Amino acid sequence: MRTVVCFVSLMLLSVVYSCKDSKDTSSETKPLTKESLRASIQEMEDSVSNSSNATASGAAYNLSQLELINRLTLYYRIYPEDPFSADCLFKVQMLYSGLNAHRKSIAYGDTILRKFPSYKNKHLVIESNVAALDVFLEPRDTAMIRTYYTMLLSDNEYPKTKKAEINRRLKFLHLSIFDYANLPQNRVVKK
Repeated sequence: MRTVVCFVSLMLLSVVYSCKDSKDTSSETKPLTKESLRASIQEMEDSVSNSSNATASGAAYNLSQLELINRLTLYYRIYPEDPFSADCLFKVQMLYSGLNAHRKSIAYGDTILRKFPSYKNKHLVIESNVAALDVFLEPRDTAMIRTYYTMLLSDNEYPKTKKAEINRRLKFLHLSIFDYANLPQNRVVKK
């Protein structure tokens, strides 16, 4: 109950403060440049990082994360072709995953794969989508899991050892990841 009260209080303060700010700065509106947006994103990332290390309430921390998501998506909307936009979307994917909003996380991962097919962290994007589908979402969508695994298998840069594990996993895709981990050949033998 206290968390709800804190959350509502923070939201009200945020609305009041933002309304006050918009009146004061309406005559001095500056265009959003790449540099100013990047600085704003960095400032919010620092704030989120500091909040996670401090004893901030869960609601305040979540609000900070949501504000960071807003700034990252704003950059992408204004500069959709900029390579930094791919990093912004990747961070949004990871933030939503951390907030247990796995369907949103997958959607942002798919956007990265579609808009930035050569993205440097594309393997991690795909692996994150697989994890969300295989672990967190019910019912499991084995067709989508197979689609993502196929993407990794067809990628020449993906490590061969990981490809071998994917091929093995595909044979047992009907099993949940937990049941798969408990197969006799997957168990770690203690000596």
